[in-house]
Order: sequence, then structure tokens, then C-alpha cells
Amino acid sequence: MDPQSAPGEAAPGVPPEQVEESFRQALLRSHHSREFLGEVEAAAAHYCRALRLRGVAPERMLIDAKRVIEQAIDGDNVILAERAVESCIRHYYRAD
Repeated sequence: MDPQSAPGEAAPGVPPEQVEESFRQALLRSHHSREFLGEVEAAAAHYCRALRLRGVAPERMLIDAKRVIEQAIDGDNVILAERAVESCIRHYYRAD
């Protein structure tokens, strides 16, 4: 993930798998320490905007985002999971 990109911008030319992995890693880091919550917000923004730009339907985005969240934190942090889902929805529908 390009640290110079605004939170809602998907990095051009970055493979979808890399954007998803960045989101997963941010979730893992924030699951262990609250200091990474801003990183989760930025990673969720990149991930969900990238899905929208690829034409992924909102329902599919939500399914995919929840899959990544569940794989990363395995239901151990409900508050983080809810926050990440809300962030994904907000950034998917955000007008850029």
C-alpha cells in the first residue's frame, strides 16, 4: 500500500491480491495493538475502493471483506470486526 495515497484511493496498478493482503495485515496488527486502528481504516479504504473500481457489487464486497476480516482476526475481536465492516461500507460508497 502506498503511504502517500489518500485513504480512499486504490493504488493504481496494484494487484487485487496485494490490496487484500494489505487489509489482512492491518487487521492482524490492530488485533494485537490499538495503535494500528488508523492503518485498518486506510487499508479498508484501499481494499473497498479497489473492489468498487473493479465493478464488484456491494454485496460481493461485503462478503469478501467479511471473509478477510474473519480470516485475520478469527472472531476474537468483535469491536474491531464491526469497525472494519463499517469502514468498508463507508469507503465503498464514498464519493471520490
